[in-house]
Amino acid sequence: MFFSRGWSPNEVGDLDVIAHHDQLHMFHLCLPSHDMIAHMVSDDGMNWRATANVLHVGDPGSFDDDMLWTMRVFPWNGRFHMLYTALASREEGRLQRTGLAASDDLMKWEKVAHNPVAAPDARWYEADVNDSGRADWRDPFAWIEGDTIHALICAHENKGPYNRRGCVAHLVSKDALHWEVRPPFYSTGVSGDFEAPTVFKLDGRYYMIGHIVTPEIDVYRTASKLEGPWERPADEIVLPARNHAFAPVVWRSRTLLYNWIAAEFDWHPFHQGYARGIAPPKEAIAAPDGRMILRTFESGWKAVSNGATRTFASSELATESRVFRGEWSALPHGVVGQCSPGMGLLRLPQSHADFILDAKVASHNACVIGALWRSDDIADQCTRLAVIPGRQRVELHRIRKGYNYNAIGRGHKTLQENHCALCPSESFDLQVIAWGPYIEVSVNQRVVLAMLTMFRRTGHIGLYLEDGRVHFENVRLTPLKSPQGFE
Repeated sequence: MFFSRGWSPNEVGDLDVIAHHDQLHMFHLCLPSHDMIAHMVSDDGMNWRATANVLHVGDPGSFDDDMLWTMRVFPWNGRFHMLYTALASREEGRLQRTGLAASDDLMKWEKVAHNPVAAPDARWYEADVNDSGRADWRDPFAWIEGDTIHALICAHENKGPYNRRGCVAHLVSKDALHWEVRPPFYSTGVSGDFEAPTVFKLDGRYYMIGHIVTPEIDVYRTASKLEGPWERPADEIVLPARNHAFAPVVWRSRTLLYNWIAAEFDWHPFHQGYARGIAPPKEAIAAPDGRMILRTFESGWKAVSNGATRTFASSELATESRVFRGEWSALPHGVVGQCSPGMGLLRLPQSHADFILDAKVASHNACVIGALWRSDDIADQCTRLAVIPGRQRVELHRIRKGYNYNAIGRGHKTLQENHCALCPSESFDLQVIAWGPYIEVSVNQRVVLAMLTMFRRTGHIGLYLEDGRVHFENVRLTPLKSPQGFE
């Protein structure tokens, strides 16, 4: 995880990650100026250290003297190459082009002399800034198939309803220096954009991720062949909103997806508005039916663990001092709780600011099941996860004292929610990770929520239910080292 430090910790933009010599190198935009591309290195995939910035806007009058937008780095014939989005002042940044830079070591970069290397081709793409106000041609993503380098570009087709013209343009190259523009690689037919497109393979199938604007979410498509057809799966949403611009990298035999994540500041006394940072990666795997599933980055979390995992004995949990409300009883491998009406709460023996909580959960007609953390003594101020089997929903809530009498809900706010296929009569695995302001929730080994919130740094950790009966088994807690900047 990474947040920029300084006056505006909201500077991280679209990113790219490449593996080299068992390290990960990340390149990212710097907002809001877009005047340079920054570079960081990681040894564990979780913590990052900044190095020298690698690329800056060009001199006045050049093709990239206004802004630099999303980039992609790839190796070719012993050198590294970076395709990037370039904006020029002479068109007031309204015509987007593709620039190219090269490097021997990922540290020092030089722009090629024949820039720009690509621009929208009017045969297939919207290329006239006077048509709609700008010509979209951004977010290059390059990968290698055989002896050919392919690149994807977020573009607009030159005909059809404007708000459904979003497409993925296609570039190819045989030498990494000269690029041929081809007809659209993929057309959405439903959105004005398909931003930050990426392609990667899992178990022989191709997967493509991009950001659409109706609604503003990142979705994926899948195909058995590179040329398509590209299928739109029923579970097309990669992660809920505020997780954007996913970048794949194969590292240590695993396909990891990195992205930036944004949320309302609720943990810093001097900042308002939204925070934007780089989230811990997720591992992408292919399900037997071809769907893409995101799993937590297990080796990364092991790298930041701060002690052994503790499995709580049922006798430690079902004691009078741990029960706040409801009836809780010890079973051989866990506890069973019941409460009606309202919430029954069981507090765990230990409190940690940063942790991984795991449990096996079996609902016996409970309407809501979940966990809460960084809580006060009575769970009136806390972060809370609600699993709602009957509605097949998972929700992340922020609960705090609300002093505005006229505010709906007072201090209760739903921060993020997602669909989750659950059968009320079946048990499921639940995992909650709290690492600084980053919160990640998995159900049955699938990441379903990823969000930023931390209005309280520490407090109680608890299990709860609402209106019914529930069984928690194999309750485990792994403490984590605090992330950079939140020690």
